[in-house]
Amino acid sequence: MPNFLVILLLLVLMPLSLNAKEEGKRIHTAEKVYVYIYHLKPPYIEQLELETGLYFELVELFNRFQSKYQFVAQFVPRKRLNRQIANNTLDGMILGVHPVWFKDKQKTKFFWTRPLLHDQDEFISHIKKPFDYAGKKSLYEKNIGGVRGYHYFRVAPVLKAGKAKLTPTSSELQLLEMLIKQRLDLAVISRATLNYYFILHPHWRDLVYFSKAPHEQYYRALLSPTSLESQFNIIEGLFDQEAFLAALEGLKIKYGFRSEVVHK
Repeated sequence: MPNFLVILLLLVLMPLSLNAKEEGKRIHTAEKVYVYIYHLKPPYIEQLELETGLYFELVELFNRFQSKYQFVAQFVPRKRLNRQIANNTLDGMILGVHPVWFKDKQKTKFFWTRPLLHDQDEFISHIKKPFDYAGKKSLYEKNIGGVRGYHYFRVAPVLKAGKAKLTPTSSELQLLEMLIKQRLDLAVISRATLNYYFILHPHWRDLVYFSKAPHEQYYRALLSPTSLESQFNIIEGLFDQEAFLAALEGLKIKYGFRSEVVHK
């Protein structure tokens, strides 16, 4: 009887083993295509060394719903990507970006997928000293927090004119912590990142005031150099698959994205 059970178990496991081998063979033989990511902040990238976060799972979706290419997520700083674009040496796609950010508003320099995600950058302040954006003058004499190296187009002209002060931080988390401690008059941070930290620190939500007018609303898509037209078409074609769209929606819900943003 024990021998019979062993044989039965082997027969059950054999198809699983064969499927695993076939999947491994597909991954090994499929052409690799790099998908570059540079937003080093949650929920887009949670832990870079562990490759966790929305962007990594999104690239997994690209692989789950097609088998021609193996898309590989890889972190590359924005400055390096800028150099590659300037030198015409960009050899991969860029995930989570908008045409305006890459000076391609007319979408003539690169291929662009349909929007994958929608987000917005918020003007936030402490609930005890609420701030509502009402044009450049409303920023005058303010101590504004922002992540070092980021460009805030509504804030930049005021800073250049010397009408406000910028306090740079190394991350969104540090930015939010300083605001909570009332060391800033206001800060600019994305709603998706705020939602992520509000889940970890629920009491922070009651300490933050949202400006009625946000800093910026935008969508995130995937950029592809024209040299990767075939690879781009594979990803763009996924938008015509109901199963992919359902999985994408599930991923957005998992990471706290909502169809509408509600301010306090």
